[in-house]
Amino acid sequence: MPELPLLRGRALHDPVGWRDSRPVALRSLLQGAHALASRIQRGGHCINLCDDRLNFILGYAAALIARCTTLLPHSRAPEVLEELRRCHAGAQTIADHDDAEHPGGLRIDARAWPDAGMPAVVPTIPEDHAAAILFTSGSTGAPQPHRKSWGSLVRAAQAAQARLPVAAGSALLGAVPAQHMWGFEMTVMLPLQAGCAVDAGCPLLPADIAAALERLPGPRWLVATPLHLQACLASGQRMPPLAGVLCATATLSAELAQAVQQAWGGALWEIYGSTETGALATRQPSRDTPFRTMQGVTLEAHSGQTLARGGQLDAPVALGDLIELHDDTTFALRGRTSDLVKIAGKRGSLAALNAELQRVPGVLDCAFWLRDAPGEQRVAAFAVAPGLTAAQILVQLRKRVDPVFLPRPLLLVDALPRNRAGKLSQESVRELAARHGLAVTGRDGATGWAQVPHAHPALPHHFPGDPIVPGVWLLSLVEQAARERFGNALLVKGLPDARFRRVLRPGEPYRIELTRVAPDRLEFTVDSRHARIADGTLIVQAAA
Repeated sequence: MPELPLLRGRALHDPVGWRDSRPVALRSLLQGAHALASRIQRGGHCINLCDDRLNFILGYAAALIARCTTLLPHSRAPEVLEELRRCHAGAQTIADHDDAEHPGGLRIDARAWPDAGMPAVVPTIPEDHAAAILFTSGSTGAPQPHRKSWGSLVRAAQAAQARLPVAAGSALLGAVPAQHMWGFEMTVMLPLQAGCAVDAGCPLLPADIAAALERLPGPRWLVATPLHLQACLASGQRMPPLAGVLCATATLSAELAQAVQQAWGGALWEIYGSTETGALATRQPSRDTPFRTMQGVTLEAHSGQTLARGGQLDAPVALGDLIELHDDTTFALRGRTSDLVKIAGKRGSLAALNAELQRVPGVLDCAFWLRDAPGEQRVAAFAVAPGLTAAQILVQLRKRVDPVFLPRPLLLVDALPRNRAGKLSQESVRELAARHGLAVTGRDGATGWAQVPHAHPALPHHFPGDPIVPGVWLLSLVEQAARERFGNALLVKGLPDARFRRVLRPGEPYRIELTRVAPDRLEFTVDSRHARIADGTLIVQAAA
C-alpha cells in the first residue's frame, strides 16, 4: 500500500506553529513526535484531549508514527470518555491538562516537548491506515463515529489547498477545537499539508480572538463559525488586518457575510461539509450564490437523497441536507432533512426559522426546538436577547413567519449551551427545555425529567422565603403533558381525585407519567427522583 508523508512544504527550521508569539520549528515537532511515539502501544488507539493545538498535533503525529488510530470524542464528559474506553480497550489518553479520571495517560508539556535525541525525520503513513475516528456533534441525534483513512484526510487537505488562497507561510488561528471535524481539517491537516503555520491557542471571546490574531505574523487567517463572527461584530472589537476568514458548521447568512467583509476586509470563504464527508464544497458569499464541490467530488440525486462520491471520499456518502442541484458540482443548500417540520398541514424548516429569528434586531443567538409531542407537532424557541422581551421579539417575528410556526413558548435565556464548535446537541437542548419547565414526552408515556424554574411567576407569593410549586400549577403541567401525549385536541373534563403526597420545590427534577385506563380516563403520577409527589385521575374527551 502506498504511503504518504505526514507533512509537506517545509524546511526543518520553518515554523509549524506559533505559541505566545514564539515560533515552534518543524524540527522540534518531528523530534517530539518520534519520542512520544516510542511510549505509545503500537497499533492501538489514542484519545487526544490536548487543548493546546500544537500539543494536539504532536500527539496526533506520534499516534500516526505508532500506527495508532486517534479517537476524537464529541464531548469530554466522563461518561463519554468511559464509553470510548469500553469500546476501545487499552486506549491511551494524550492530554496537556490534569487528567485525574484517566491515570496512566500520556501528558504533553508545552514547555518541554520530548526529543530524547530523536532524528527530525518526516514519517510516511500508509494511505489506508485508520488515522482518526471522529464523532458527530449530536445536534441531530446520538453522536455517531466516522472512520477516516490517512489517504482521505490528505486528499481533503490537498483539495482545500487547491481551492482556498491560504498560501504556504500563512498563519492560521482556530477558534474551533482540534477535536471537531472543522477544526481538525483546517487547523491540523491543512497546516500539515499546505506549509502554513497554526497558532497554539483556541480563543473563544472576541477580545481574545483579536489579541491572538495581533500576535501572529501576516498573512493571517481566522478559522471560525458564524457564531464567532456574529459575536465579534456585536462586540465592536477591532480586528487586525486579515488575509481572510474560513467559516463553517452552520449556515452563514448573506447579511453576516457582508458585515464581516465590510468590517474586516479580506476574503470570506464559507465551507460546506460534515463529519461524514469533511470539507465538501466552498463558496464566497459576497460573490457566489451556489456552492461548488471540491475537486473530484460529484453529486447526484438518488432515491430522494443526494449522494456525494469521488475526491477525498473513500466511499459514496448520502448527505443529511436538503440539496438543490444545479449540476453535478454546484448546488444550493436548503437546510437539513432532520430540520423539516409539519404543523397544521404546512411544512417548514427549523434552520429557516432560526434564520428569521436571528434577523430580529437585538437577538444575539437563538434556537428553535421541535417538542416531542405525539399528534400535532409544536415548536418552541430559545433566544439570547438582552434588553428585549419575548413579546417584542414575537411582534417582529410575526412579520416574517407563518403563525403556525411561531414558537410556543419563546423563552429568553442568558446563553445557549453550545459546545466549543458552536453546536447544540439534542441532549443539551432537552436539558435546557427541562430547566425551563417544558415537559419532554417519551415513548413510554412518561415525560423526561423537568424542572419548574426559580424565576417562574407562580412562585413569589407561594410562599415568600419558602417557595413551593402551587398544586394548581402542578395540575396544569399534568394537563399540558396529557395534551402533548395524546394530542392538542384533548379536552380535560374533570378531576375526580388528586392526591398531593409532598411538595415540589422550584428547580427540583420531576417526572410525569400518564396511563390511559379507559377511553375517557387517564391516571397520572408525578414523581421526584426520590419520592411520589402527586397522583390522581383525569376525565378526558377528544374534541369533536
